[in-house]
Amino acid sequence: MSNQPTVTYVPDIRSELVSYPARSGLRIAAYLDHPPESIALNRVVVLSPKYGESKKNNLQLGYYLAANGFTVLRFDFTCHFGESEGSMLDFTLPAAVDDTLASLDYLEREHGVSEVTLLASSLSAVTAFRAASLDVRVKHLMTIVGVVDLTFTLKRVYQEDLIGGYIEGRRYGVLDILGHEVNMDHFFDVTIKEQMHTLEGTRAAMEKLRCPVSFFPAANDAWVRIEDVETVAAAAARAEIHPIEGAMHEVQENPQAAELTLRKVVEVCRRHARPDSPDLDQLRVPERKAMFRQNKIERDRLREARPLDAEEDEFWGKYLEKYRVMEKMGDYQEYVQLLGGLLGKFRDGEILLDAGCGNGLFGVWVMRDLLARQKDSLAVPPMYFGMDLTDSGLSDAAGKHTGVQSLFPDADPVGLMYTRVDLDLFGSDQVPPAEIVQIADGTFDKIACSLLLSYLKSPINLLVQMHRVLRPGGRIVISSMKPFCDLSSIYRDFVEEKADRTDVESARDLLRAAGAIKTKQEQGYYVFFSAEELTDLLTEAGFRSPQAFNSLGNQAHVVTATK
Repeated sequence: MSNQPTVTYVPDIRSELVSYPARSGLRIAAYLDHPPESIALNRVVVLSPKYGESKKNNLQLGYYLAANGFTVLRFDFTCHFGESEGSMLDFTLPAAVDDTLASLDYLEREHGVSEVTLLASSLSAVTAFRAASLDVRVKHLMTIVGVVDLTFTLKRVYQEDLIGGYIEGRRYGVLDILGHEVNMDHFFDVTIKEQMHTLEGTRAAMEKLRCPVSFFPAANDAWVRIEDVETVAAAAARAEIHPIEGAMHEVQENPQAAELTLRKVVEVCRRHARPDSPDLDQLRVPERKAMFRQNKIERDRLREARPLDAEEDEFWGKYLEKYRVMEKMGDYQEYVQLLGGLLGKFRDGEILLDAGCGNGLFGVWVMRDLLARQKDSLAVPPMYFGMDLTDSGLSDAAGKHTGVQSLFPDADPVGLMYTRVDLDLFGSDQVPPAEIVQIADGTFDKIACSLLLSYLKSPINLLVQMHRVLRPGGRIVISSMKPFCDLSSIYRDFVEEKADRTDVESARDLLRAAGAIKTKQEQGYYVFFSAEELTDLLTEAGFRSPQAFNSLGNQAHVVTATK
């Protein structure tokens, strides 16, 4: 006999776009996810957005809850990323508390709802603790990887006590926090005045609660200590802790842990809402088509609400320089060694295409490998051909590669060529031949396409062209960051190893750049691929015998194939 719950798929979940006033007078944008009438529990779950994210990121969780009978309110904070009014520059935690309470006001005023479950993740947990301590309408509080000590978390992220520095008189002005610019002096000022910055402040909020609290901490969280969660839980009248095994702060980085978390959250919600329910062992799952359809609707609305303020070449020109620190990271060195090893040793006169070479970090490894380890076995030096979108990246790459060659004066230099190309248009018949580089069939012996495909409008078109310009028997290596990748462990390991302040600041810049890229991913401009999706892309383009690997601290997928 199996102990697994019976699974039923639910197709007819309905999402209703609503808006209502915040206590500040700005407008809040939200979605109500309605369950089918036949399974409605007359219970409401309010989902707070994570910092720097919108209600769209709570879509999957909202639909799982709706499929199991809950009405779900997913809202965007004001002065935050999303569709609600206000500039992210003015975001504060106390204002987010007010937005949460305004959401409860809306539910009671418009729908007669006076009891809710409040669920928040990451930094938003700080606002949920305070909101629940102020409002008896919160009958059940839940947090997923919830931050309980803001001072500690910011110190772990930035390797500097920012809040302590502010208290001592330091002023920061506008800071880029994970890809979003915020007036940090104002942010810190009101956060400290409201005592929302310490573990003691969270404990004080817990002591005021009379509703049950369910914590879902990640077992491998780099930003939140499990012992701090236990300390906070001990201060609550009724609390339970459900550790998420195998998960980091970004739970969805591990698909198995994410799926188990979704199911456990639903189970806990149902148990608190209907402890006498006879069908707690029956799990209802939303149909994927319904989620995909609603995700597209919300993605398109988000694009319209938050249009891009820079073209792709400007965007990457700004952020590529922040990736220089990657070459100092042990996880990145292992990654480029894997790419190089999968391409195989060079033979006389072979030509490597580095498609999307960026600022040349993989090319540096190629130069060193060829000049240091293969120089005595090659009669004819190979050639490196770098392509990228930005002039600044290509200039940086050329400087790096020339510098590496100068370290080996006795070796024949590797031939170097570079060209600026929009790789979305490479080989396109939509562009006049005179306006884009033309390359003959079978020109290259090896092709590397490192962490590029996610940022193209049509990656399959590029791979078809890569198949054309690769010689028969040649090898290609492609890669992508994982969906919902989490760089926290890579960052933590690096900053703990490096005492140099410049390196730490560079690593912070990398996190900021990753935050900006994640924002564009949420808007649908970028897509990170699973290993299966990369394999399918290569097969569709005509490549043979694909093999997949994990690398970059298990945060990237690498797939190699032949022509």
